[in-house]
Amino acid sequence: MRQIRTDTIANIASQKTRSILRNRHFWIITCVTTVLALLYNASYLGITGWFPWAKDIVSAQGVYIFVLSFLFLIPLVHASVVFRLQGTLATWFVFLAAILPRAIQDSPSFESLLRTALVATVALLLGLFVALDYNPGLQESGTAKRTRFARWASLARMLKVQEYERRRVARKLHDNTIQSLLVIANRARALESGDYGRLSPKARKQAEEILIMLLHAIDDVRRLSRELRPSTLDNVGLLPALRWLTERLSHESGIKIDLQVKGREHSLPPEFEVILFRIAQDALNNVVRHSGATAATVTLDFITSNFRMTVEDNGQGFSLPDNIGDFAARGNLGLQRMEQQAGLLDGNFKISSEPGKGTVITVEATP
Repeated sequence: MRQIRTDTIANIASQKTRSILRNRHFWIITCVTTVLALLYNASYLGITGWFPWAKDIVSAQGVYIFVLSFLFLIPLVHASVVFRLQGTLATWFVFLAAILPRAIQDSPSFESLLRTALVATVALLLGLFVALDYNPGLQESGTAKRTRFARWASLARMLKVQEYERRRVARKLHDNTIQSLLVIANRARALESGDYGRLSPKARKQAEEILIMLLHAIDDVRRLSRELRPSTLDNVGLLPALRWLTERLSHESGIKIDLQVKGREHSLPPEFEVILFRIAQDALNNVVRHSGATAATVTLDFITSNFRMTVEDNGQGFSLPDNIGDFAARGNLGLQRMEQQAGLLDGNFKISSEPGKGTVITVEATP
């Protein structure tokens, strides 16, 4: 059990690292910080020739270099907004490592070090303030809060009934249907092995095929039981449940499915998480069954006041009809169901697709 937990933690950490490295904001922050660090220490490193257009800047002294150091606040604030506390601390340490060598070399006086410490402290406090308190949304009025509360209360009642039925069906499948199928499979195995008398080769072959089909059916029912109501969603929330879903579908289908997170992860209302999980589940099932894709990405965006989730694949794509309801007329109910679920959140649902160019599904709503 400990090994399984360790492997799970390692997989989640690896997935987070890959998500950061694929994030364009990470590379923008890295490039800007690197350029500023080289520009700030050009004279100290002997590379002033790299910046002929900024000769006065790289040779600045005293109060001018003090002003130059404030340019590091640009990537620091950017990192605080996108990666929150982790981005703040990582960028601040890089900032500190960039300004200390030149500050010590130019004038290692108490006044100079105090000025450097002041800049570093202001930068850290600003980054922490942005990371912990940044909210681009406006404060809600009392009427808006009451309206949102009433909407969530109504949604919670409806979802409570739906999820109760899902749990009940999942429990029945696990406790009754799977157990019955296991009994039948055991009898088929006994029949195939000759416990009930010797069989002809043809009959034994049929018994073996029946056993194989029963075992496949048991796996399908067990998978259906988990999909109806994964325990991870109840126990630890949306992100771990989506990690479980993407890893399982990736393993079963061979499609490379990544989960990316932008901004600081935080919990959402339970009803909100349930609906988002259902939309992601339907979208990824469509990717596996119909897209012909080799890779897909689920992205959760916590940066803005409106939460956004996108599911993108590199599959064959399709031509969009004028109305999503046209898919339902052809028997393809998945997209219409996703649109209806997004409507329960009072959110926006968008599909972008072209033949040969993959598909992008976007859901945006205010928690």
